[in-house]
Amino acid sequence: MPSSPEASPREAAIPPLPVRIAQAFFSPAKLFDALRERPAWIGAVIGLIVVGVAAQFLTPVLVSEEVLRAMVEAQFERFTPPGADEATQAQIEAQIDATLARGPVANSVTAVVATPITLAVISGLLLIAFNVVMGGEARFKQLFSASAHALFIYTAGGLVSLVLMAFGSENPILAPGLFLPEADGFIGNFLNGINVFSVWTCGVLGVAVSRIYPGRSVAAGTVYLLVLYLMVVAVLAALGSLLG
Repeated sequence: MPSSPEASPREAAIPPLPVRIAQAFFSPAKLFDALRERPAWIGAVIGLIVVGVAAQFLTPVLVSEEVLRAMVEAQFERFTPPGADEATQAQIEAQIDATLARGPVANSVTAVVATPITLAVISGLLLIAFNVVMGGEARFKQLFSASAHALFIYTAGGLVSLVLMAFGSENPILAPGLFLPEADGFIGNFLNGINVFSVWTCGVLGVAVSRIYPGRSVAAGTVYLLVLYLMVVAVLAALGSLLG
């Protein structure tokens, strides 16, 4: 019976998941060179889900109920019209209570479902731009693998926010708005909506584009994703300023 072919040197060189996660932060080009040849993704997706589920169960343990309520109330206030009547206020309070009543199990189910959907959306957007529009030849699996590893940066931002909330912060998102607390209205909502870790993730995915698509620059993928991300932030900021 013929023996199975040996793995190629490139396939054998792919590092274990913990090393790949560290590379996403410190040497993304080396990581995406390896993933281009062998787009491993299952371990990364499982890792993202495990961290997300763990964070849901740790949040009610580490963060006080007062901080959680203040954060939820602030989110609802952004989209509450000024001078709302008592019926509207009562409805909002009921929605706040329902949000806080959701236990870690329900939130964990959301994390399990949302993780692969988010990765598929990001990969699809890259595929449309750089394959369909620009004529590239990357495979969806390569982009999905790259996105799964890059998303650990955004996930790290969530863990940083969890630590800040545990110390009593009611505004734990690292955003430019922290340096301009006097900004309000659309500008304030926009600056507070920009998550530094989301921007970092876009930059790392820009590196992925440059390694998976020959001839494409880091700026090409970064700018494309940043524009999409900032458009979403701007729409939410506009809604908040109009309704809040």
